[in-house]
Amino acid sequence: MKDLSMAIALLALVMSCSKSKPEALVDPIPVDTAIIELGTVSVLKNGEPWNASFLAKYSPNNKNRFRIKGNLIQNGYDHIFYIDDISANEGLQPIERKNLWNAQNGVPDALWSVVLDLDQVLNFYRVDSTRANQFVEILCYDSVNHIVEGRFQTFLEGPSGYSFLPDSVALTEGKFHLKIEKQ
Repeated sequence: MKDLSMAIALLALVMSCSKSKPEALVDPIPVDTAIIELGTVSVLKNGEPWNASFLAKYSPNNKNRFRIKGNLIQNGYDHIFYIDDISANEGLQPIERKNLWNAQNGVPDALWSVVLDLDQVLNFYRVDSTRANQFVEILCYDSVNHIVEGRFQTFLEGPSGYSFLPDSVALTEGKFHLKIEKQ
């Protein structure tokens, strides 16, 4: 009887203990998959709409891969954004930071540059490899008409020696519906 009451007391003690749940990561939730008009790209840059002109072009040596490029002249500086090496296959693709050893691995990469007079690079922003939830997703690809629709999100970092440039760029809630141009 003593063992039974001891077991019941131990069970009650164990059941009364509660472990706090760990806090969830703060990374943004992926964007919704709303369809947008052909020829349109919508994206937030650091939480504000970024109204750049965008285009998509096939890779020169591989028609199953393409890049998206955005360009906006702001205060006399060209702000140029790329997502490069995107597979035309439907589905989710992680974005990673490329280097000398993984440059041709078939995984998309993102880059942001700020340029003066189209020849003086002030800053490069590369994928922040410490952040999760960076992706490009192909929702629909029409290989006959060369039209692609999808969404993206990436976080970029770069050393900034200029007070008017941020240390990082967050591109979130990105959606695109573009005709892919041939090289």
